[in-house]
Amino acid sequence: MYNTREVEDNITFDKIVSIVNDYYIYCYYLGKEIKINKPINSPFRKDVHPSWSLYRNKNGVLRYRDFATGDSGNAITLVQRLYELNYGQALKKVWKDLILKTPHALKRTIKSIELQQKEKNIIEIKKKNFTDKDVEFWSKYKISKDTLKLYRVFPINTFWVNENKSFTYTEKEPMYAYNIYDKFKIYRPYSKKLDKWRNNCSSFDIQGLEQLVDKGELLIITKSLKDVMVLHELGYNAIAPQSELSGIPKIIMDHLKLRFQNIIIIFDYDEGGIQGAKKLSEKYSIKQKFIPKHYLDLYCIKDISDFIKEFGKEPTLEMLKELLDEQHIQSKSS
Repeated sequence: MYNTREVEDNITFDKIVSIVNDYYIYCYYLGKEIKINKPINSPFRKDVHPSWSLYRNKNGVLRYRDFATGDSGNAITLVQRLYELNYGQALKKVWKDLILKTPHALKRTIKSIELQQKEKNIIEIKKKNFTDKDVEFWSKYKISKDTLKLYRVFPINTFWVNENKSFTYTEKEPMYAYNIYDKFKIYRPYSKKLDKWRNNCSSFDIQGLEQLVDKGELLIITKSLKDVMVLHELGYNAIAPQSELSGIPKIIMDHLKLRFQNIIIIFDYDEGGIQGAKKLSEKYSIKQKFIPKHYLDLYCIKDISDFIKEFGKEPTLEMLKELLDEQHIQSKSS
């Protein structure tokens, strides 16, 4: 059995990041989401001009650098500096705060330290220019090139997983990369289910979170980045977890509840969507809605993307207004 008391005697940085990723450690102790490679004010000193930034080194470790002082370090060094601890004490604090005390839903599955940890997938891509076929594909969902650029979605020629080359773009089998924080999610829309997606994202890599406004009245939690982009085109703030069943970590949901007056879940009207919406709704006490069932029965439509593709923008807006009871809840464009 996994014995946390035994492990605590020999805590290492590698053991910690095999359970919670280093990005989460930064967010937890700084109390907010941090954009990688975007300067912010230093957490250690008065900093009028943002000069402190996170970056990934060539080994994939997330480190910070203070461009004004030259100071740098990893997530454990951050905890050292914030709490005036030595390195060993900082390791024990992170272990206690994020592994022994963190709610179960925020933990990754903890495996025995005797088991060899699988190497995290490293995804590399080769971009390509948009063709008329690419524009045509996304325009079916009323998603513009500006919106694709905003959400960092682009066509790719090919991609590699752990240096192994995978599929190649063709007009019959196009491929798109979603750049989410420092991760990639590969989408092959016309492929079989097993080959449709590849990603190296965690549950903390919430789709659309980087592009979200600071504050608003309504936030929709939907099931995919495609749906997030459709809702953006319609004037709504939206995000999506990595899947309907993966959930949203509590630290992120707590921030969202401070930023938005109303939060509503709109997942697919199918078994996975209903189950995921129920779980998320009960956990965080937020409302869940579904596209009316008769659209599924008559048109096989269960999400916003399919709806706008079938009926266009105006009918989709009307359906959403009715669904959300917008006598009380307005979109950001209202």
